Amino acid sequence: MIVLGIVGAPASGKSTVAAALEKLGATWVNADLVAREVLGRSNIQAELIAHFGDRIAGADGSIVRARLASVVFGDDDSSRAALKFLESVIHPPTRIEITRRLRQIDSDTRTDHNPRVAILDVPLLFESHWDQSCDEVWYVDSAWETRLKRARGRGWDAAELQKRESNQLSIAEKRRRSQRVIKNDGGLDDLNDQIARYWHDLTQSAGNLETDSHCRRKND
Repeated sequence: MIVLGIVGAPASGKSTVAAALEKLGATWVNADLVAREVLGRSNIQAELIAHFGDRIAGADGSIVRARLASVVFGDDDSSRAALKFLESVIHPPTRIEITRRLRQIDSDTRTDHNPRVAILDVPLLFESHWDQSCDEVWYVDSAWETRLKRARGRGWDAAELQKRESNQLSIAEKRRRSQRVIKNDGGLDDLNDQIARYWHDLTQSAGNLETDSHCRRKND
């Protein structure tokens, strides 16, 4: 199985790239969705509300993600401490579930001869050392103006986008650690062309390695 990590700045279009790869045959492991499922667990909600108080809860007593985000995303020491606590609660069970899903993908039976590819879409992929589980990491590159336009569609202003970006590894460092860069400032056709080329290279090289390995075993 090939594990492909997808990284980029907030609102760079990582999900668009992952969805395109899924159409090509990859299996998408979306850490945001996994973490959201973990956040919905009653024991996790109880622990977070006990720590942060009712300010993060709605009228029904469950956590409101927007309220939680307002507490943990910021440039001050209080916000950074809050984010660190949140991660200490959310990350361990999220990692366990992601690992389980990767193992499931690896064990699934295929009816074709194409290599299995799992897309690991983790916002803090390098910070949480998930890159060590990846065969390649692709960086989705997009200009600030383009990202801001997308972010506004999510209800974020420039300050919110900057605040979220400041809590991640720098753009330059993400690019440096990645094996490929996908430009996502043009149209969808251009984006899909880049993805298709990189996909071909990735799966072709994996297929060649698998063939070589099979031939070696056959000749032993």
